[in-house]
Order: sequence, then structure tokens, then C-alpha cells
Amino acid sequence: MARLKARVGVVALVAVLLSVTTVQAVIYPFDVFTTNGNYNDSPAIDVYMNVSNGAGQVDFTFYNVSSIQSSLAQIYFDNGSLLGISHVENGPGTVFNEVYPGPGNLPSGETIGFYADKEFSIGAESPPPENGVNPPPPDEWVKITFDLLENGSLENVIGELNTGVLRVGIHIIDLPDGSSESAVNIPEPGTLVLLGLGALALLRRTRA
Repeated sequence: MARLKARVGVVALVAVLLSVTTVQAVIYPFDVFTTNGNYNDSPAIDVYMNVSNGAGQVDFTFYNVSSIQSSLAQIYFDNGSLLGISHVENGPGTVFNEVYPGPGNLPSGETIGFYADKEFSIGAESPPPENGVNPPPPDEWVKITFDLLENGSLENVIGELNTGVLRVGIHIIDLPDGSSESAVNIPEPGTLVLLGLGALALLRRTRA
């Protein structure tokens, strides 16, 4: 919850530009809902996704900028109107695949009514702590590109994320005490709308 409040100021700064600028991408932070170890409520865990236009598709790019040892190992999608995964692009140091040794649903997801569409889930190949998205350096990431249903758009997807019709869950492993935690994306007002590279730079300065 503290992480959510810290981002509200950035939302206010960029919101004044919304009436004159087309949305290009939206940043969603994640909130840990499990209590498996000593880091479940730690602000040192900092993982987010960038949802952006992909030329008739939608890109979900995941980053881990945590200040502690951690690895984003699995990604799950619950409901929504996405058609299916077009492809997965691995960034530096990451090896994700749609076929991976891992749980079929977000661990403890059933406690919050989260039931993943198995066809929309991906995970890091073994060993996941090495192949998952880890904190920098280097700047690691993984991108999932989804095809859309007929007449679908980035705005449709963002609307579903903001209302909870579509939820994205992640499993974070290899924390310093050996624990792992599950998290889901924070909908509005935690949404940070990016209006180009200038706003992205503002976001990164605010997160530092």
C-alpha cells in the first residue's frame, strides 16, 4: 500500500497532459498479497509492467528494479479479452517460454479469486532464479506480445486492467531469506500514464 501511495504524485504530474496527448503506454506497479517471508511488505521489492501499443497488438513488458535480490519467475493473466500470445521476446539475461516447469496458476492466486488462463502464462526456464527477470545491472526485461480480439485496442486492454476485468499476476522468487511471493498489478489510481520519453524519464527519476 505504501508503494501505491508513493506513485500517486507522479499520476498527478502527468494527468494534466492527457487531454492533448494520445496514450502511448501505461505503467502498472505490482502489489504483493502473500506473506511467505520477511519481504512481503518491503518497498525494496519493485516490479512493474509497461503496457503499450504493438502495431495491432499489445505489448506487456516486465521489469524488476528491486533493490534486493529477487527474480520475477512466472507471469500469469486472468480473464480479459486478449486473443492469445503472438510471441515472447527475451531481454538481456532472461529466458522465458510458454512451456516451463512451474505451477499452472499464480501461487496462492485462488485466495484472491485469481485463476490464470494457462494459454496466456509464461515462465522462466530452469533454473528460474538465473533466467528470470532480476534487478540491474544489467537492465533485464521480458516482453509478451498479445494478439487482440476483433476491434480490440490498447485502450480496451487498459480499461480492463483499470477495472479488474483483466488482472496480471507474477511470482517473485529467490528473495534474500529464500522465500517467494505472489503479486498482482495495481489498477487505477496506481496507473501511470506515459506520454512519451519525457514522461518516462520523469517516472524513472521519481522511482529512484
